[in-house]
Amino acid sequence: MSVPKTGLEMYQQRVIAVYNKQLYTRLPSNGFTPLSKDWIRVFQDEAQLVKEVMASQDYSTRLAVLLGDSLSMWFPTALLQEGRFWLNQGISGDTTGGILKRLFALDGVEPDVIYILAGVNDLKLKTPPNVILTNYQRILQELQQKHPNSRIVIQSLFPTSLPSPILSFTIPNAQILQLNQDLKFLAQQSNVTYLDLNPRFSDNSGNLRSELTTDGLHLTPAGYQVWQFALNQSESRLTKGRDEKYQKWLQSSPEFTLNGKSYRWVSYTVKPGDTLKTIAFQTFGTDEFDYCDLIAIRNQLNSESVQNYQTLEIPTL
Repeated sequence: MSVPKTGLEMYQQRVIAVYNKQLYTRLPSNGFTPLSKDWIRVFQDEAQLVKEVMASQDYSTRLAVLLGDSLSMWFPTALLQEGRFWLNQGISGDTTGGILKRLFALDGVEPDVIYILAGVNDLKLKTPPNVILTNYQRILQELQQKHPNSRIVIQSLFPTSLPSPILSFTIPNAQILQLNQDLKFLAQQSNVTYLDLNPRFSDNSGNLRSELTTDGLHLTPAGYQVWQFALNQSESRLTKGRDEKYQKWLQSSPEFTLNGKSYRWVSYTVKPGDTLKTIAFQTFGTDEFDYCDLIAIRNQLNSESVQNYQTLEIPTL
């Protein structure tokens, strides 16, 4: 079955999936144009379906939510972390105000983590920053009230490269950086996690890297892989307690202990065909992400890809 190319195609696939008690099946277009209320209805049905499926399991399964606009909506399902259920509640063109009005679609489920990425459409519409932050504050308050056991993650806005040959409007990166600073402060004040994605997507001029975007705003498959890696790193480091203090220590320490074994860092030249996973497997005998991230922390890597003949430091017994 074909991969959806438009929001219409994705909507149709998902609504028919819900009615068939499945997720993300594929159906051809029939000319219907979904509105925000139509998406919300699907979100509610998907949440109910996930609730029923999770209740039928004999083991505890975690639930994660992507809450945002088109950037979240188009997150490839194949890149979502395995071992948990996901609810994608992204709507193309949505704003912080729009998200605030549809949080009820999550009523009845208790996510393990809720990832929020919103605000770029507000900036496009020239919404005043104080209004955006007020909306964010109200979003956080409602989520914390209704989902007290959920970890909430505010993700920073990506940079843009606008105007472009495809998109004629401009969203200045200076505005994005300022909003990100405000969101970081809000996250600290609200006791939620802040995930700074912006540096991973920025080129030397502070614009969205050309290989990661289709039009100066939206992401290529490579862009989503960078985002996926960031989410995996965030989850791994939280689970393993690898906070900023630990990361700084690992980057400077000549050796470390893991599973009762002592490792020291040695220089390694990347060979053609190497990836972070293959290097981790050679080193630890496993390519599980928690092990990959030890090498990523030491070398400050933001992607699974590594450059041929690049020099890294890897652990050895």
